[in-house]
Amino acid sequence: AVVQEAIEFFVTVSQFGVPQALLGVRRMLPLIWSKEPAIKEAVLNAYRQLYLSPSEDSERAKAQVLVHSLSLIMVDASLGTIQCLEEIISEFVQKDEIKPAVTQLLWERFTEKCPCSSLERRAAVMLLGMMARGKPEIIGSNLDILVTMGLSEKACEDYRLPQEVCNVISKLASNPKPALEKNSAPFRLLQSHMLFGCLSETVSKGFAQPSSHWIPFMEAAITLIYQLAEGAEEICADILHVCCQQALEKLQEADEQKADAGDSPQRVSDAAGSLPTFLLLHLVSLVGQVALQQVAYLEVSVSAELRRRRILKEEKTKKQSDTSTKKQRPQSTGNESTMEEELGLVGATADDTEAELIRSICETELLDGKHLFSAFVPLVLKICNNPGLYSDSALSAAAALTLGKLCMISSEFCDSHLRLLFTMMEKSTLPDVRSNLIIAAGDLAIRFPNLVEPWTSHLYARLRDPCPSVRQTAALVMTHLILKDMVKVKGQVSEMATLLIDPEEAIVGVAQNFFGELANKASGNAVYNLLPDIISHLSDPNSGIEEESFHTIMRHLFSYITKDKQTESLVEKLCQRFRTARTERQYRDLSHCLALLPVSDRGLHKLQDNYDCFADKLQDPVVYNCFQTLLARFRRAGIKPETKALAEELEQKLSASHNRGLDSTETCQDGSQTPMPRPAKQKPMRSSRRQPLSPANTDDDFVTPPSRTLRNQKRAPKRLPRKKAIITFSSDEENDSEDELSAGLREEETPTKTTPITRSSARRLR
Repeated sequence: AVVQEAIEFFVTVSQFGVPQALLGVRRMLPLIWSKEPAIKEAVLNAYRQLYLSPSEDSERAKAQVLVHSLSLIMVDASLGTIQCLEEIISEFVQKDEIKPAVTQLLWERFTEKCPCSSLERRAAVMLLGMMARGKPEIIGSNLDILVTMGLSEKACEDYRLPQEVCNVISKLASNPKPALEKNSAPFRLLQSHMLFGCLSETVSKGFAQPSSHWIPFMEAAITLIYQLAEGAEEICADILHVCCQQALEKLQEADEQKADAGDSPQRVSDAAGSLPTFLLLHLVSLVGQVALQQVAYLEVSVSAELRRRRILKEEKTKKQSDTSTKKQRPQSTGNESTMEEELGLVGATADDTEAELIRSICETELLDGKHLFSAFVPLVLKICNNPGLYSDSALSAAAALTLGKLCMISSEFCDSHLRLLFTMMEKSTLPDVRSNLIIAAGDLAIRFPNLVEPWTSHLYARLRDPCPSVRQTAALVMTHLILKDMVKVKGQVSEMATLLIDPEEAIVGVAQNFFGELANKASGNAVYNLLPDIISHLSDPNSGIEEESFHTIMRHLFSYITKDKQTESLVEKLCQRFRTARTERQYRDLSHCLALLPVSDRGLHKLQDNYDCFADKLQDPVVYNCFQTLLARFRRAGIKPETKALAEELEQKLSASHNRGLDSTETCQDGSQTPMPRPAKQKPMRSSRRQPLSPANTDDDFVTPPSRTLRNQKRAPKRLPRKKAIITFSSDEENDSEDELSAGLREEETPTKTTPITRSSARRLR
């Protein structure tokens, strides 16, 4: 109800013409994805009132107001905003709420029959694409107009318009006309279609021109070719040949100029010394995009087409066999079920065969010496391995991204270059390079999970990157990987928790969304299962997390603990952890976590049962106050008569332990001989993990970690039967010796769970 009232408020404010109202109208757009139908309908109604009900009389005037208003929303809009608006407009189109006059006006703006600016023309194309989501025939029936006007000779003046034209035409691939049959052929255009000729020409012409908008257009064009063209790999191979020829011609011109100027007659072999940087940047980006789309084409389109043809063949064979069986034995029904089972088995085996065929093409053919990609691999590796020589930031970022795309092709190529990829991710001084490689590593983790798994810690390390944009990219990538179960959630998930206190509001939002989605997963226990490890890591003195920041993180995480069983179990686990707490900060953090829990009657019993775990820590006033807060909340929740006595008894015990600790402290301060317990020795503080990784790391830090299987195999032979520890006791009069000091437990030997000493022993039985 509150959300709906806020939506109505912004509608009213906008109708009164308040200047800042457009900001609120934009902010409500993401609510279109709400799972609550009432909120989604409220957003649709808001946009109906604001845009579909203008006060003008004629249809033409209404269309002009609608197009102008929607175009204003798209000015400087993010990709997310445009996707939300597309969802709303497609809903209106499907319900026939947008009149034909609007479509007519948009086409007039695009074809320049109606005078408008380049920005309005681009907005018209984008709106046509949004409407095509609801009715694909809006684009399909005017494809020739889109191609001739959007990919004409003027396209080189501003590549943003042809980029949007490619995005609009791609709607034909994602929304083909409804198929009459289930296994009908996918929508494809012939290789000779004018669309692909215009695309090839526009990409090739812009290759040798310095433009910051050429690369996004090229990526959209290559993607469209692979989506719609028959023989897409041949078209893209021709584009690569033409562009390479242009690069070689530029190289020859530069060499001739050097020779004429009296430079060394020796031919310059290094392309970077002669080629303009933008040309090398264009070439590397083009290679990477073609490589990625070739893999997607094989894995998705070719694989689906092989399966479709196989199913058609099986159905045809089955019909023929059924017909022949009926003619030979009209009354026979014995083996029909067996035949269906055999067909199912054959289908499953055929699926594996097709997948193996695609895999073998990627592994053995695409990157071998005979294929076109192999000619560009040395160039990409040289740029990546020599950041000092190739110092241009855009070129370095493009080469890093292309390396990631090439790794997507083959597991063998990926395995041999993962070390380079993660070394660049850690050591590069350019934020764009680190961000691109995080995205590439996320894709590789989905395609080759076993290869990337040993490097997971390096992905988590980017969550502490000094650059906010890199941290945000890493948070988004890790969110997708963890929620899709592509990365095992270990103690390192505490790095995601630290983002809840990030200075950047957008990063905090990503972290909150991550834990919210994690809590809503099927089991509902994901956050509960991770909490003990997160608490241990963040309360560690070496974590670099301040006490107040720790409290902020825990308040957010404990808000997801809503079940009584989870609360009871956490009470017991946190109490047990007091035994292994080594520092004052650690048991203060544990007591604060206990104070955040909504303790029930059974939870209070757990506190009573585990009282000995934390009794000696109650002398600390902070710990004592946390337990008092816990009891006060328990009373406010409504105490039962039978548990009132238990609560009073626990309070008395808390007070007694606290006062006893204070008395012993005062006695020690008065000079008594009673020694105070020595605080546990801490390890020397290591450099905080909050700090960015130092570029002075040695190459040994990036040695490819062995897979889990190899680690277990190497570790297995070294396991020896553990010898029983011999403990000797000396008299109190003897001075401390080194032997006595060595009997102290090291940190790794400290038991994490106490075990009661059994009363029956072999010595007694004698």
